[in-house]
Amino acid sequence: MTDQNDYEVGYGKPPAQNRWTKGQSGNPRGRPKASRGLKADLHAELISRMEIQMNGKRISGTKQQLMLKTLTARAAAGDVRAIKALVDLVMQVFGPEDRGGDTKRLSAQDQQILDELLGRRTEAASDGTTSSESDANSVAAQEAGDD
Repeated sequence: MTDQNDYEVGYGKPPAQNRWTKGQSGNPRGRPKASRGLKADLHAELISRMEIQMNGKRISGTKQQLMLKTLTARAAAGDVRAIKALVDLVMQVFGPEDRGGDTKRLSAQDQQILDELLGRRTEAASDGTTSSESDANSVAAQEAGDD
């Protein structure tokens, strides 16, 4: 090492006696653990597992799953407050759109009638006739075809 007298102390050049020795950490206690917020605590609590007794059976699962099971069971039994809470939850999570899996489709004959009607309306609109006149004409034509 150099002698104290030769060494200029300044920015980025600490005195030799104050420097870290080789292998010594600059932060011996480490980074302090951050405090957890409400969101982290709530998530940890909801994913923790437990068992409950429902209809004489022991059911285990996460607290979140068990809360939903209990809420839906009470709503199905007719508890008005549980029904309101469940409907509000469903609306918040899924939104107002219809969640029914089946989309209703028209039969081929109904689809053909609808296409013809829509085609006549677009033709009537380009001809200048009103839609009620074209509807009356299409109804008269269908009745004539049915007789």
